[in-house]
Amino acid sequence: MKRLPSGLTIAAALCFVVLVGLGVWQLKRLAWKQDLIARVEALRHAPARPVETVLAQAAQGRDVEYQRVVAACVPAPSPSPAAYRYAVRDGQVGWRLLTQCRLGGGPYDAILLDRGLVTRFAGAMAPGAAAYPEPGIVIGVLRAPGGRPRLGPGEAPTVGGSRVFRVIDRGALDSLAHDAGVSRPAPLILATESEIPGAPGVVPAALPQDIPNNHLVYALTWFALAAVMVWFYGALLLRRLKGP
Repeated sequence: MKRLPSGLTIAAALCFVVLVGLGVWQLKRLAWKQDLIARVEALRHAPARPVETVLAQAAQGRDVEYQRVVAACVPAPSPSPAAYRYAVRDGQVGWRLLTQCRLGGGPYDAILLDRGLVTRFAGAMAPGAAAYPEPGIVIGVLRAPGGRPRLGPGEAPTVGGSRVFRVIDRGALDSLAHDAGVSRPAPLILATESEIPGAPGVVPAALPQDIPNNHLVYALTWFALAAVMVWFYGALLLRRLKGP
């Protein structure tokens, strides 16, 4: 009886494990995405809670991401320097305005506001210099900072005296707080839904318009590839064992 091709068998087994593992991972992503969509949908009608109360829970280690809050920003002794984060909205390059909201109580001195997309910079490859009013009453959603980019820096070269970021991670939060003279910044971002008074030329965009959920399709694709690989290996092995 002919021996099994050890090299081919090991390679096939490894490929099978990887493909099945990817399918299982996508099923876990599916459960996570379904929970995320349910939380976002519930937020659309949830009452806003005082930000100091919710941040006190965050300071105790509770997960408060996607909580809807209201913040009364305390006037700053001097205007907070504006910063921008790169974004894509409706297939177009955009720039989201970032400003510190100083808090009058609670465990943190301020929280970084993502005030929304600046209309005058829509489609521009870089934002320009501009002045904005200080935030007043803000209603929005708490978001966790992003992870550090795997490729390239998280911050782009300064444009017109303003700092520009690809992603806001924890290091960026602390750095922007230092620029504004904030010693105890909140470890979260407040994505603005509405402001009173509003910031002219800034369109709040806190919650995603549409969250894609294709993880079941991806999982079935990986499992199908694993099944095809098993069929192909089995047919090749059967032909080898039968001989000429």
